[in-house]
Amino acid sequence: MRFELYLESGPQHRKTWVFVPGLAGCTARGPTTEAAIENTRAAILDRIEFMRRHGEPAPEPEPIELVVAEHVIERKWLGFETKFFASDRAPLTEEEVRDQLRWAGWSREELVAAARAQTIPMTSKPDAGGRAAAEIVSHVAGSEWSYVSSLLGTLPGYGPAMAAIERAGPEPWEALAAEREIVLARLTAMTEDELTRVVEREGKAPRTARRMLRRLLEHEWEHVLELRARLEASVG
Repeated sequence: MRFELYLESGPQHRKTWVFVPGLAGCTARGPTTEAAIENTRAAILDRIEFMRRHGEPAPEPEPIELVVAEHVIERKWLGFETKFFASDRAPLTEEEVRDQLRWAGWSREELVAAARAQTIPMTSKPDAGGRAAAEIVSHVAGSEWSYVSSLLGTLPGYGPAMAAIERAGPEPWEALAAEREIVLARLTAMTEDELTRVVEREGKAPRTARRMLRRLLEHEWEHVLELRARLEASVG
């Protein structure tokens, strides 16, 4: 199965991120471009397994064909998942929105499950460093607000929802569900104009509905994998 890859690298092609827009939510990274591309194979299989786990029909990807469609290396702040790709300009269809919001729901379920399964308290930082699990779920929720508001404007009720997550400490689950409900309600109500809108910003990357949902899915999935890797390390 053919997958088009969109790459973003730091200087000398180090710290490369790979994005697979044709498999929404799928990303990979590596210390070099070559390593990142090689890691993409496992990331594709993992993302397809995620979809199958939730009953989504998914094609058999093997043999996997990886094709670099775009590789951005010319700006200063690269390698930090900030790039807007040519493919992000394509309008979203209502069917794609429904599909991707369904995947977002499954991703949130897996984020919560991974956070709950941690072997240390939600508000404790791991000995190896990094955020506490409570900080990670709060960070995911806050990033959603950033992605959505950058295109659609401020979400009513979102400020109190985020404050509730932060106040909840080791038990953010109810507040997290309320936050996601606000996000999903707004995304479900996107108009045709919003689905096709390109917000041009001087000196900054444009904003579109496709990029917004791409990053929402990618970012949450990255942290699902982070929490799972942390759990595996703690019990290994």
